[in-house]
Amino acid sequence: MQKRVLLLIIVLVLAFPAFAGYFDVGITLGTNAHLGEKDLDPSRLKLAWGASIGLTDVWELDIQANTQLVPTFLDTTSVSFLIQRALLGQRSTGGQTAGMGINSLVGLGVMLSPYTLDGRTTLSHLLVSLTPLTVGSPVIGKRERALTVTLAYNLHTKQVGVLFDLLKFDFYVVGSYKDYR
Repeated sequence: MQKRVLLLIIVLVLAFPAFAGYFDVGITLGTNAHLGEKDLDPSRLKLAWGASIGLTDVWELDIQANTQLVPTFLDTTSVSFLIQRALLGQRSTGGQTAGMGINSLVGLGVMLSPYTLDGRTTLSHLLVSLTPLTVGSPVIGKRERALTVTLAYNLHTKQVGVLFDLLKFDFYVVGSYKDYR
């Protein structure tokens, strides 16, 4: 099942920009902690990795896989899909001029995970996310996101957990200053 989830992520990351208009595409790396559902997810630290796809000047799609590192290395993976909006202005102009260098994001989404009563990987959570601080922009080529807090409502157990990302880094491969030389 883990291989299917990883294959789905790779297909979505590669196929989505090919069929949709987009401003930029970035590779995301960072950390993640899942709090409040210790009986379903005993992990303490996860690697957050995925893609950030700029849909418009203020909207982006964030596809993020969270792979357990501690206590069991590479044991479980969850996948989140978030539609996020920049709150303080344009995240990217779609051209040579950079968007806001300092911004905040708010988003809604879903999570596919094995954190259910029977342990099946399925649609498990509804997500509401707030990133209070982003520094950088796609045109600059990189962006740091700090202190992201996501409320995760588990559809199976009716509990609310918290996903916390201390730091995430976006490295843009499309839509950066390199494309406008």
